[in-house]
Amino acid sequence: MDYAHAVFTFSGYTPVRQITMRVGAAGAVINTVTFNVAGASVAPSPVAVIGTPDAGTPATTPVNGTEVTLTAGLVNPGGQRVTLTVNSSAGMSCVAGSGCGTTVIPFNTVSWTSYNHVTFPTFDIQNGTFTGATNQQLTNYTVGGGSLTMSNVLIFQYNNATLYPAGQYRGRVIYTATIP
Repeated sequence: MDYAHAVFTFSGYTPVRQITMRVGAAGAVINTVTFNVAGASVAPSPVAVIGTPDAGTPATTPVNGTEVTLTAGLVNPGGQRVTLTVNSSAGMSCVAGSGCGTTVIPFNTVSWTSYNHVTFPTFDIQNGTFTGATNQQLTNYTVGGGSLTMSNVLIFQYNNATLYPAGQYRGRVIYTATIP
């Protein structure tokens, strides 16, 4: 005689907290933003340069932006803290063989303008500048039970106020979203 077997999984009555974040394209893709500083932008009066996202970055409105989306599913009706930080401490290092030696351009030379402050403007990423810190806070808010989605388009700008050696520079900022 055969017997049927069953497996029961009990997860309690409280739903699980959830958080998802996307910067640029979905998946494991790391998008890039390029600042092409032409000679005319350098002398005699430096001009700030708007960044251009790579072809793999989804199109945004306004154009030349990178979308940052954060969705949090929260269970605490009394309020749950959601925090978004960025690490820009490494700076942009000279690419070997491109002529700029060991020069590092600090990320505090890059700022952004934030768009799409629609549903909950106080929860959105505001206009700002990278500080070069390991844990720069971009958003920090408390939300009751339910879910919340924050989605902003950031357009990056290199301030071009300091003359650095000509060459190619590469750096990475790392965004981190948390629900403690």
